[in-house]
Amino acid sequence: MNTVEGAIVLSAMTLVAAGAVSGFVTLAEHSAAQALARDAARAGALGQDAQAYVVQRDPEARVQVSHDRVGELPVVRVTVSKDAPLMDVSAGAVVVAEPTE
Repeated sequence: MNTVEGAIVLSAMTLVAAGAVSGFVTLAEHSAAQALARDAARAGALGQDAQAYVVQRDPEARVQVSHDRVGELPVVRVTVSKDAPLMDVSAGAVVVAEPTE
């Protein structure tokens, strides 16, 4: 009887531990995507190629870069998406572009 109960408890504990690890890895991927989007937006605001920056740092990340205007201010919008164990995560950043004059 103890063997069956032990097997059930062990399998349940394994599932819970695997779920917790997957959750932590997903949170870490989201944090990395946020940092990458922020750094790429800063690079784009300084006149560098934000998309090349993302590809150089993480070749598996998907990136979208757009140059818009908010009122009279030029802004750089960067969205980075990454695959994570539980779901795809994405993060965005918006930075005011530096003046070129």
